[in-house]
Amino acid sequence: MVFGRPIGQNQGIAFPLAEATMRLDAAEAVARIAAERYDRGEPCGREANTAKFLCADAGFQAADVALQTHGGMGYAREYHVERYFREARLMRIAPVSQEMVLNYMSEHVLGLPKSY
Repeated sequence: MVFGRPIGQNQGIAFPLAEATMRLDAAEAVARIAAERYDRGEPCGREANTAKFLCADAGFQAADVALQTHGGMGYAREYHVERYFREARLMRIAPVSQEMVLNYMSEHVLGLPKSY
């Protein structure tokens, strides 16, 4: 509750949460496609790297929106938002960084010269 009404009634809060939900849904769909290809024994480097990149990005963006929504209390340990934020940030650098995914995609998918 804020200003006597549900916080989600404010578009400034609702819209970023809605966008984060859509990004998470899209990332999950790509991850499922990659998993299905892997399970069938098909090449899935493109799909797996795309899923890793999009899932890490969507998770971080969702955690960032959650932190922003909670304001200063987003850093309080009793709400767990700070932990989700830290864990989501980690996925952008481990086990493979976003930049290494981009390297793979540019070289192996787009056929561009190796840049590193």
